[in-house]
Amino acid sequence: MGESRARAHLELAAIVTAFVAVTALFSFVSLAANAMEGGPAPGPGAYPVLPADDPHLAPVGAITGSSSVPESSGTSIDTITFRVVHTGGGNGPVDLARTTVTVMAGTYLEILTQSGAASPGPGTWTATPPRGDTLLLAGEDCEIRLCLDRPVSAGEALTVWVRPEGGGPCSITGPVDTGSSRS
Repeated sequence: MGESRARAHLELAAIVTAFVAVTALFSFVSLAANAMEGGPAPGPGAYPVLPADDPHLAPVGAITGSSSVPESSGTSIDTITFRVVHTGGGNGPVDLARTTVTVMAGTYLEILTQSGAASPGPGTWTATPPRGDTLLLAGEDCEIRLCLDRPVSAGEALTVWVRPEGGGPCSITGPVDTGSSRS
């Protein structure tokens, strides 16, 4: 019985030692990569990860939604459209090809992938910058259209985060206007 307990303690010590060794190796690789890029050396006790800047995008106008299924129109939505503008923050254009779009509504949470098509399919999003490329220059705005992989209730509180690489997320929140109240 004593031999079994001693073996368990040795195995636990080996696991802890391996964990410490892997963690130290990861820290040294992270510090070396940061130093090779010419970045500032972190101070004592600092973790070598750079935080995101302020959001470089801001919402413009309302969020509109529609349903691809005509029978569900007015009760649920699966397509959402809104506009964002480049606020001029950062050091240049926002590359929409390197942007992450996340949607949350009730129990629905999804990180959408960018679609190469003009119209997004389920679980994807697309943007229409003014010049037809993927760059959005300071002061320019564009329409972002996304298609959820499953419908959500119309009028439900919705949050969309549009996060360009290196920037903070632009948060678009509120109920979705389905246009059913318009004449």
